[in-house]
Amino acid sequence: MLASAAGGAQAGDVAAVASTWVAADASLSRPGVAHDAPGSPGNAVRTAASAPSDPATVRDGKKRKPEAGRTGQVLGLSWLPAFCEIKARRPECVGQTSGRTDATELTLAGLWPVRNSFCKVSDALQVQDRRHDWLALPAVPLSADVGARLASAMPGVASGLDRHLWLRSGSCQLLEPEAYFSLQIRLLEAVNRSAVGALFRSRIGQEIRESEVRAAFDTDFAVGAGERVRLQCRKIGDRTLVTGLTVGLSPTMTDASDFAAAILGAAPIASRCSVGLVDAAGQPSAPRPAGAGAAAGKAGSREGTGKTGSETTGTEEDPGDDASDAAIGRP
Repeated sequence: MLASAAGGAQAGDVAAVASTWVAADASLSRPGVAHDAPGSPGNAVRTAASAPSDPATVRDGKKRKPEAGRTGQVLGLSWLPAFCEIKARRPECVGQTSGRTDATELTLAGLWPVRNSFCKVSDALQVQDRRHDWLALPAVPLSADVGARLASAMPGVASGLDRHLWLRSGSCQLLEPEAYFSLQIRLLEAVNRSAVGALFRSRIGQEIRESEVRAAFDTDFAVGAGERVRLQCRKIGDRTLVTGLTVGLSPTMTDASDFAAAILGAAPIASRCSVGLVDAAGQPSAPRPAGAGAAAGKAGSREGTGKTGSETTGTEEDPGDDASDAAIGRP
């Protein structure tokens, strides 16, 4: 189970996405437990009641959608071909072809708390993180098996995304790195094995509607789960590319077997992108629109890098901040 640890959030943190989830439930809890990062050996997993095992409310013999809960965490999943069209020189994009698994399945962007970031992480490490030289950050202590599985599930490991994610978000929950990343891998696998993964694979090179994605979550996870899912898109020229999706989760989760209940324990989220193209691998790099640099300088981002083009949402590690150079999610 994940639980947030108290810590100082960086100013301007995750404005576009996290603020939306917080607005959906302003009463999010902030447990007062923290630990050092990365890989603090004293971390313990908190025990708390999980969401009801029966995801649907039954009344008069009929299943009804669950009542709104509260969102404490967000799972971010990426569609890498879209990111690689925009950032073709990133290590995870070099040599990507249609035959690679990450060209036909959703990949892992991360799992992060809605409010907190960089809990008990030194100022020096935070400054180093903001330079985006993530491979220079401390390595995350993982077993060889989990490390290999993570590298496959999260192509951004090639750019140090796992190190950034652990410092930024892993430091604000109570799982050891091994358990933290193993849980994310299992959640990703559950989505890719489901009707959601099948839908994405069937639409490569075609458009997909958020309503279809939400319906697939309802079908394979629980009635009402789709209302906690948001399609992430990026506008490039006259095309709207799907960069991935986010899934709201309740503040605590026991393990991957609680996935459906954890989704239903979150608050519903409004749509931002109703339809977009499921990009195929191998597309040419998207050109930077004229004047994008100046516009981006104003729009800006907490990472200090301008945005390219216009978009409905953002990047691999921050749905609301595409300056992070990775494809969706907010680690």
